[in-house]
Order: sequence, then structure tokens, then C-alpha cells
Amino acid sequence: MTSSPTVNPATLFNSPVRAVWNVQGENVPTLWWPAKGQLTTKKGPKGTSEPVNTVLFMIPGNPGLIDYYIPFLQTVHDKCEGKIDIFGASHLGHSAGPHITDSSRLYTLEEQVESKIAILDRLKEMYPAGTRFILAGHSMGSWLALRVLKARPNHGIERLFELFPTIHRIADTPNGRKMQNLFKPSVRSIVGGTVSTLRFIFSAPPVLKSIVGLFTGQEGDMAQVTSQQLLFSSVVKNCLFLAGQEMEAIKVMDKETIKQHADKFVFYYGKTDEWSPIENYYEMQKEFPQVKSMLCEQGMVHAFVLGHGEAMGVLVGEWIHDM
Repeated sequence: MTSSPTVNPATLFNSPVRAVWNVQGENVPTLWWPAKGQLTTKKGPKGTSEPVNTVLFMIPGNPGLIDYYIPFLQTVHDKCEGKIDIFGASHLGHSAGPHITDSSRLYTLEEQVESKIAILDRLKEMYPAGTRFILAGHSMGSWLALRVLKARPNHGIERLFELFPTIHRIADTPNGRKMQNLFKPSVRSIVGGTVSTLRFIFSAPPVLKSIVGLFTGQEGDMAQVTSQQLLFSSVVKNCLFLAGQEMEAIKVMDKETIKQHADKFVFYYGKTDEWSPIENYYEMQKEFPQVKSMLCEQGMVHAFVLGHGEAMGVLVGEWIHDM
């Protein structure tokens, strides 16, 4: 009598599975797409393929709400036929709800780094030896991914997908120069107060969602995330505070880490990106010709999650299959 194959019980739930992880004493909203099998790797003995556990850890940009990435990550999961575990985690302070214990606290850039390292440590403990890990970073999340790799070079990280990366000179970019005043403490307080007023006036969720759609052009799920998760005073203040810290800290490219792990990187740049200008793409090609760097030919914008999530997901899924 043949035994039936083992089924991961998590796959019986609707994906993604939502949970709040306690990471170093802080509650972090997470999303998980459980694997329904194993991908095959092209790195088997003598070039043969063999099954391997694969885990992708998504590190968002700023705002660091992981829900913005659902269409993107769902597409990656589908493209990989569900044979990959995908985890995503919001930034500290970039969410509102009962899991927040101190809504007045502002989290530093270094605290975000430590949180992501701790999450990878936990994922490493959860999976068997030989599991290959992929880090996907968007915007300043690419810089965070670099820091995670530098801190944990022996954790089985095989690939870093750096999407519209802001890994140096962020304050000198067109958007950095235009928006720098927005990150000052006085302005941050005004913006936070304005958000609180808006929530009070337009308290009905459908109304606030409509207002967001009217002023931002966002539709459907993205407008829902903005209106019901981003537009809280504490969240907006944390986003602006973090952005101000990025302007001060993300200045010099970590060339040593990139050179040391050159075969692990895929950098993906936009042609009209005002956070990571096209000059950064040419600089990467010149500095690191051995690193895989690409220029978007599909007209995607820096905030690709707002309208191009599925298209980006198809590309990333293809990159994973090529590993």
C-alpha cells in the first residue's frame, strides 16, 4: 500500500497567510505564500537538476507596507508554480492596528536593518540545511538587502534582486532634492496632523478610499492599502522619519560587498526613475561589468507595485527559474 505524499498544512489556507511575528520584541506584520513542492536547481552534480527548498524574502521600500506587494508576490508564486516559499515583512512602525504597542515611537534606519536580519535568522532556523534563500529588495529595501547580505554572508543567500535600487547618493537624486524639506521634523508633524484630520472628516472607509483614488490615481487594492493602512498619523510620521534618515545614511555605495558577491546580484533600473536615475545603471555597468544589471524596457516606474506589480512578478519568476 503506497503512502500518500506529505502535504504542507499551510497550503490549505488562502494565500497569502497573514501573521504578526514578534521580532526582537517588536510586532511585525508578515505575509507568507507557502510552497506546494520544490523547485529544481541547475546546480546539481555534473549539471543535473535536483529539487531544493527555495525561500524568497521580500524587503519593501518606503512606505514599507508589505500589502502593496501582494500582486507582485502572488505573480512570482504563480510563475514558480507555487514551488517556492515567499515571505514579506512590513517595516517597523509602517502599519497601524492592535499589534502596535506605542504609536508615538519613531523607528530608525538601523532598527529596520536589525529587524530584517533577525527575520532572516528566523527563516534560516525554520528551513532545513541546503535551503537556498533569495532576497528581493525594492528601492531603499535594496539597500537593506545589501546590509542583510553583509551581516549574514553564510546564510545560504544565493540571489539578490535589487529592484529600482536606491543604494547610494539618494539625497542627490531629483526626488531627493525636491522632497528633502518634507522630511524635516516640523513638516513631519504638520503632515501627521493633516492625516489625522482627514481620517476624522472622511471616517467611512469607502469615502476615504475614493478620496485617495481621486488625488493619487490609485485604484482597487492599492487605494485600499493607502486609505486603510498607510493614512494614519503614526505610519506617515514613521515613513517621513525613515526617509529623512535615508537621506543622511544612504550616500556611499557598498562596493566591497557587491564585488565580493558579484555573482548573486541582479540590479534592475528604470529609464525615468527620479529616485534611482538612469545614470546609476550606467555607473553600475562601468564599476561592475561582471554584475548582472538591466534597464527596464517595459516602461515601469519606480513605484512598480502601483500598476506594474504583475509585470515585475513575471520577470522575477523567470529569473528564479534561471537559477
